[in-house]
Amino acid sequence: MKWLLIYAAVLWGLWQVIDLKSDSIFSGFLAPFLFGFVLLAFVIWLSTKTNGRSSSTGGDGSSDGFFGGGDSGGGDGGC
Repeated sequence: MKWLLIYAAVLWGLWQVIDLKSDSIFSGFLAPFLFGFVLLAFVIWLSTKTNGRSSSTGGDGSSDGFFGGGDSGGGDGGC
């Protein structure tokens, strides 16, 4: 919970500083770049915290990957 509040505070603070039309290097370039970096780090952190918590399949805990497994969709072309 502590890290969630830290990420939220940093993202809110950077959002308040961003001004893309500014001549300042910090608010015009660095703040948007840092916001994107922190947002990406937050999403990765959140995905690691929620990984495996909502497993209702009752399997061995293995994952089928991003696309959920299944067949490849290919075929032999009717040959």
